[in-house]
Amino acid sequence: MDDEAPNKECEHLELPQSVPRGLLRHIIPRLLRSNDMTGTEIMQRLRDLTDGAWNPSPGTIYPLLSYLEEDEIIETVSIEGRSKTYRLTEKGKKRLDLVLDHRKGMVGEKTRLGPRLWERLLDPTERVHFHMHGMQHSIESFDSISDSLTKKQQKQLLNFLEDLSTKIALLIDKLKTGA
Repeated sequence: MDDEAPNKECEHLELPQSVPRGLLRHIIPRLLRSNDMTGTEIMQRLRDLTDGAWNPSPGTIYPLLSYLEEDEIIETVSIEGRSKTYRLTEKGKKRLDLVLDHRKGMVGEKTRLGPRLWERLLDPTERVHFHMHGMQHSIESFDSISDSLTKKQQKQLLNFLEDLSTKIALLIDKLKTGA
C-alpha cells in the first residue's frame, strides 16, 4: 500500500484540526484588516491560506462572526439576501494591534502548542520526519516572502539564517563524525 494513500480503516483516527481553539477569533479580524468580507469569503480565504488543509465549517465561522459583532470587533457593512459583508471596527483594529504588538509571543506559543505536543509523542524516527517537513516549509516560506521584506527585515532574516546555518553546520559535522 502507498504510504500517502488514505487507509479506510483509519479514517476515524484522523488527527484533530491543527488550528488551536480560540485562535480563529484573532484570525478573522486579521483577515478583515485588509478588506471587507462575507462569511463565505472568510471560509474560502482560510481554505486558500492552508492549501485546502483546513476547511472551517459554517457552524464554526458564523457563530464566531456573531460573537465578534456583539463584541464590536467587527460590524456589518452590507446585507445582500442572506449574505452579510463584515469589516473591522476601530475597536477591532485597536484590539488587533494589541494582540499583534504586545502578545506576539503568546499567540505564537498557542499556535505552536499543538505541533509541540504532537512532536513529543513521536518516536525519534517520526520526530526527524516531522521536523524535516517543518524546516522545509519554513525555508519555502522565507523564500516566498523575502522579496517583499524591507531592507531592515531582510537583514534580520539574513542574520537569523546565518546563525541557523552555523548551528546546522555543527549538526552536520556531528552526524558525519558520529560524535
